[in-house]
Amino acid sequence: MKPTSPDDYLRQTEHAVRHFYDGLASCWSYYESALQHWDVSNIGQPLTPERKADLDKYLELAGKYVDLKFAEGTFAGSVLQVATVGIRFFSRNRSIPKSCVGIVPTKAKRAIPFCVGRELYGLPVGLIIYAARNQYNHWDDEPYEVTRNVFAALSRSFERDMLYDLAFDVGNPSITVYASEVLLGALGWIRYDQYELEMRALLSLAADA
Repeated sequence: MKPTSPDDYLRQTEHAVRHFYDGLASCWSYYESALQHWDVSNIGQPLTPERKADLDKYLELAGKYVDLKFAEGTFAGSVLQVATVGIRFFSRNRSIPKSCVGIVPTKAKRAIPFCVGRELYGLPVGLIIYAARNQYNHWDDEPYEVTRNVFAALSRSFERDMLYDLAFDVGNPSITVYASEVLLGALGWIRYDQYELEMRALLSLAADA
């Protein structure tokens, strides 16, 4: 049954989104375990047999995490898909705000309802969700204009960040699906309660736009 309100939508989708977050946690747990064996900041110390064994274990577990990056992106993309559908259901926005001029052309009518929510990196959160969801769903195609523009804006915002300086470059050959970089890095929605809190506020604003 179609949800009748933002609260109803979040209630109906909670079970699924919590499972997506469980999946994300299961991927990340490999790297958390890897860090228990090796402190990546301790560079230059003598490689004793004990430290060599720890390094080998770190590399083994970190490698498993890397192997799960596509799975991680799939879980994150599924969260973004649910968020996108919620905004599409309830957004009443029909105008392009100043922050989106140059990012969303007037012809991109499907993107306009997503120009809602608090601004992050100079962009509405709803538009970041929209672009990340599109890249996830169409990762094997050339990104749409709005998607390219949003990711270019994110890249500029993170260009001095050592962890994420290349995380939003859609030409990066080491990344196929950028959903986890956006969900966990740009948005910071690491846990379900963070997702729910922000989505509740975003959908309320979207419905009142």
